[in-house]
Amino acid sequence: MGKLILHSLNMHRLRLVPAVFATAFVLGACSGSIPGFGPQPEPPPADPKLFPARYKTEVADFMRTYLNNPTKVKDAFIGEPVLKTMEGLTQYMTCVRYNPRDSKNVYEGVKSNLATFLSGRLNQFLPGNPELCAGLVYQRFPEVESMVP
Repeated sequence: MGKLILHSLNMHRLRLVPAVFATAFVLGACSGSIPGFGPQPEPPPADPKLFPARYKTEVADFMRTYLNNPTKVKDAFIGEPVLKTMEGLTQYMTCVRYNPRDSKNVYEGVKSNLATFLSGRLNQFLPGNPELCAGLVYQRFPEVESMVP
């Protein structure tokens, strides 16, 4: 009989454990102490005028996934980012010129893309825009010419 009572008490405790954890979880979520639950602080506003210090690395990393054949790109150049206005928003942007190869390893000809930055990070990679790309000071972009998949 003693074992039966002990077994009954242990079973009762085991049933309480999930209820205790569930209650603690709900109360914690209401207090905002569990990440992802409850009130969250507002993210800082995007700063379109923050200079993209790592622009070359970010553009090269993106192009590695953007290009169908990222190996042996030639004639790659990138401009120093400048503040320009596009669609009413002044932000840093630059242009990239390069000659990629297609999936058959044939060079496609010179392409141009416009990279925009928001809060110092790559935001968009668009087809080149002659108006916005005009006047940039271009420099060699070996990070793209020496990419491997």
